[in-house]
Amino acid sequence: MTDREQNERVRERFTRSAEPFARFAVPNRMIDAETIARLADPQPNHRALDLACGPGTFTAALAARAGFVCGLDLTPAMLALAQRRMAEADGGNVALVCGDATALPFPTGAFDVAVSGYSLHHMSDPLSVLRELARVVRRGGRIALVDIYVPEGASGEANDRIERARDASHRHTLGRAEFTALVQEAGFSVGATQSLERPRRFTDWMNVAGWKPDDPAFEATRELLEATLADDAAGFHPRLLATEPGARAEIEFTQCCCFLAAERV
Repeated sequence: MTDREQNERVRERFTRSAEPFARFAVPNRMIDAETIARLADPQPNHRALDLACGPGTFTAALAARAGFVCGLDLTPAMLALAQRRMAEADGGNVALVCGDATALPFPTGAFDVAVSGYSLHHMSDPLSVLRELARVVRRGGRIALVDIYVPEGASGEANDRIERARDASHRHTLGRAEFTALVQEAGFSVGATQSLERPRRFTDWMNVAGWKPDDPAFEATRELLEATLADDAAGFHPRLLATEPGARAEIEFTQCCCFLAAERV
């Protein structure tokens, strides 16, 4: 798949699911945004980049700390939501740019810090994206990232199969060690890392991607996840929740996330 084809998949997904995604991300990723801002540690004189800024949750957290923040996203629908978010947050020190993470439209060393949330698994070549971050962040500057990961002992192939059934723009979920190794290979010295496991409800998870119970993608993804109830091959720890007689059981599962901070060397 070419970069252009992958970009179109990302645009389609986040255009179609822009509103439900924003309704989820703005209230539910505030803690993530604060964690990322703490790890990046921007100062009042710093220029910061929020790569794949989405509806602007992380951008708003950075804007409260840095002198200037640029939020970049591939999808105009997401940038429109970020603009609305910035207006609500009085983000006068924020600029929003439409652009491609694999070819950032900024000069070398333009930023003191950069952050990105839940974006690498959408990238055909995450190393090239991390190298672009290394190019635009000055030496001694910092990055802070968070993304999902495949827990140790689980099958990345099984995990990706479920993720792609839900979201055609998903490319590859990294293992935690793979995540760290790619950041180091790109030219960063990894400092703090922090992992957590988040319980998710299947129906809510699908709604965030823009799918409802009568959509084919909803049923296809549920079937794949149900198939791992016995062996947990994909590392989601799925379980059926008790329900009323005759009602369809909800699936609860666990999503593993890793926060990482690193310095440009």
